[in-house]
Amino acid sequence: MVKEKKIKVGVIGSSGFVGEELLLLISQHSQIDLCAISSRELAGKDLTKVFPNLAGKFDLSFSHPEDDIFTNCEALFLAMPHGKSMTMVNKFVDQGIKVIDLSADFRIPDSKVWSDWYGSEHTNKELLSKATYGLVEVNSKAIADSDLVSVPGCYPTASLLGLLPMLKSSAIINNITIDAKSGISGAGRNAVENGLARQIKDNFRAYSVGDHRHYPEIENQISTIYGKELDINFLTHLIPIFRGLYASLYIQTKEANETELKRLYESFYEYSPSVEILKDRTPELSEVINTNKCHISLNSSYNKDQIIIISCIDNLLKGAAGQAIQCFNLMFNFEVNTGLN
Repeated sequence: MVKEKKIKVGVIGSSGFVGEELLLLISQHSQIDLCAISSRELAGKDLTKVFPNLAGKFDLSFSHPEDDIFTNCEALFLAMPHGKSMTMVNKFVDQGIKVIDLSADFRIPDSKVWSDWYGSEHTNKELLSKATYGLVEVNSKAIADSDLVSVPGCYPTASLLGLLPMLKSSAIINNITIDAKSGISGAGRNAVENGLARQIKDNFRAYSVGDHRHYPEIENQISTIYGKELDINFLTHLIPIFRGLYASLYIQTKEANETELKRLYESFYEYSPSVEILKDRTPELSEVINTNKCHISLNSSYNKDQIIIISCIDNLLKGAAGQAIQCFNLMFNFEVNTGLN
């Protein structure tokens, strides 16, 4: 659907890797008029001096996040660290501005669980219960009707897309192990520029073992979709590449018939433009990097009653900015992949 008048959009928190990715996608979106961008550290600086790759696409300078210019927008993308969105989102939602939040602030519906994992009190419990989880492959109608959408984290996106068809089927699942690897961009611009790139060069390591903040998000979504709690093991690693996320999912189930599961997955994702079920081969990160695609394969296991599902995405696109654009498209009645092809 093409509208004569473009949607006025702002991006608050546009200096990080995800913010930069968002700006690039917005520059390609035929229905968006970018009106304002923010960064506390870069306020007053010309956008193209900071991001030369956007030269000729916008004539904007960074504003302060609290600048009134953002109240003139019809939609806002919030790409800030956790704890920031919850303090400012009410004034936008109350004025009828649709908000797509890429932080963790509204991903977990239980404020106590959020506080336990993020180490501070959640100060916006009212909106927490009203936010829509922005996984477009399962929540598209709710996203379209929502004023506040919380974009899933990158690890939950890859993991849940790999699991969704089984979770929504009648399959009996005993437990799930998620073994996932990410490029260093997932740690954020500051971490990468302050030494992480050097530390991980020709290296490989697990991190946040037993306390990764994406775990409660994954656990909540799996139990909600499946209808009851499951035993879930979740382990994350950093690999020496800049972008990309590769998740190997080990599912213990009596329904471990690879042929039947492939039919189930192909049927489930038949009308999902971002998800491709691979036949007779496993996913490769090089095929999804710089795309909004998720590639999935189903594989037999040496262990009885186990199926191995591999799911990979670009953590900055399908795992963040690209999925945020899909949510925006649904909220404004555009085709879900507008601006992403």
